[in-house]
Amino acid sequence: MRLIDHLRTADITVAAFAEEIGEAENTVRKIVYGQRQPSLPLAVKIAAATDGAVTEADLILPKAAA
Repeated sequence: MRLIDHLRTADITVAAFAEEIGEAENTVRKIVYGQRQPSLPLAVKIAAATDGAVTEADLILPKAAA
């Protein structure tokens, strides 16, 4: 699942999610909108915060491979 879809489904703002995981809002916003890929440690943190709804593979692997 894409992070943007998870946030919409869970009715969580980017700002609230960024605060929850302890990351800068701008960083998370770029990841949400596909402007940057997270580092592996950040991908793990996001996967944990979404209870696995968004996996590390969803965040890091190219769309065709995920």
